[in-house]
Amino acid sequence: MNAVGAFSWNSELPSGRNPFWIRDEALAGVGLHAGDAVSVDTRAEVRDGDLVVVEIELDGDSVRTARRYFTAGDRVRLEGAGEGVEPLDLAADSVMVMGVIAARLRFRAADDPPVEEPL
Repeated sequence: MNAVGAFSWNSELPSGRNPFWIRDEALAGVGLHAGDAVSVDTRAEVRDGDLVVVEIELDGDSVRTARRYFTAGDRVRLEGAGEGVEPLDLAADSVMVMGVIAARLRFRAADDPPVEEPL
């Protein structure tokens, strides 16, 4: 199971959000593909159905991934939006929400800030 789904380059966007690069095809069904960059709102309150970047404990490793988020009691279900993506059903205490995906990032000229396009 490949759950590696996103990583940041440790900077802040002009909007105050944080950028993350998508690393797999788990969210291809919503138009986010490996290599795409997204804007993540780290201050937003996560709700069921939100697209999120989470850090999870999986097979003894800490992994950051992007998925659709759902809760059920003390469990969290992380679903992909692409074909063949198996959902992850995890204990809530093994999931840390990094933030809610707010927009796709588009890059123009090297000196221009990225443009945030709502999904």
